[in-house]
Amino acid sequence: MDNSSTAKEMLQRHYSTADPLAIPTQRIRSEWKEDNKFGFLCGILEHGEQQHREELVRLSSDGGFAEHEDVFIDQMFDHYIRPYFKSYSGSSCHTPVGSRPGSAGSSGSEPTHRQMKKALEARDGVCLFCWDNLECEASHIVARKNVPFPQDEQCLLQRAGLQSKHQVQNGLYLCNKCHSQFDKLKRYVDVVDDRLVLKIVNQTNDKNDPTFKYAVSDLGIDRIKRNGRFPDGRSQVEGQEMRLWFMDNNADIQPNRAAVQFHRTACLIWRMARGADPEDEYCSDCDSDTGVDYLQKERLQRLWDSARTLRPDQHAE
Repeated sequence: MDNSSTAKEMLQRHYSTADPLAIPTQRIRSEWKEDNKFGFLCGILEHGEQQHREELVRLSSDGGFAEHEDVFIDQMFDHYIRPYFKSYSGSSCHTPVGSRPGSAGSSGSEPTHRQMKKALEARDGVCLFCWDNLECEASHIVARKNVPFPQDEQCLLQRAGLQSKHQVQNGLYLCNKCHSQFDKLKRYVDVVDDRLVLKIVNQTNDKNDPTFKYAVSDLGIDRIKRNGRFPDGRSQVEGQEMRLWFMDNNADIQPNRAAVQFHRTACLIWRMARGADPEDEYCSDCDSDTGVDYLQKERLQRLWDSARTLRPDQHAE
């Protein structure tokens, strides 16, 4: 039996009221019960980064899980999910270029959100998901929100090999409806046969779930209705996949694959936890430029660095 299976058995014993075959009841984070915690941690074992899987296996094998349970769950939530929530700092949900002390943006060298949107419009032309051309927006793949420590914006960018959150490789051109679904971890981009494809999250274990099938079917119908607009011979489905099509196929400006994989991981873990976003935690991208509460970020960093918390390496392999 592999270590992940052993860790999952430990979780089943620890969360004895959770049905290992059932999707948890959907609840917001502050109201999670055993089934949500069990699903979330199983998501880490199945989809998380190697260092986090190994840490969970270690905690389960040395009997230290009960003591560190809440801290570990909080850290994994901070790492995978909180980047897609609104800031907890009490300030705006957006970090303007140049607002970070020492930022290269202060010299004007980094692109702005508006420049990113123009570049995405030129690269993508229409919404990458449904091919609509109305009310399209620049959607950030990572680091779009003012995320306080421990999940620092710069850490997110470095993990994906990005220099700026407003560079074109960190963006998708999406209509406001698809943008909302992407931000709420209900749609994601995957890599299949070296191509970027769209996936819709199935919130159940039933591949024939009517809600899931209708969502896939409706998106396919939207693509069919709009297909005649394009001279590139695109098809709404290739095999079983909804491929992303670009007006400009220059490989240097395509979406960063490490970034889309990070978002994909968050979607799959959140699905297994059956997490729900309270409406006041959702915040879409916009062009506003307002400041960040760095004093609050420093307080959070001190808490993160305290001896009372675990500290797995924050940098991905």
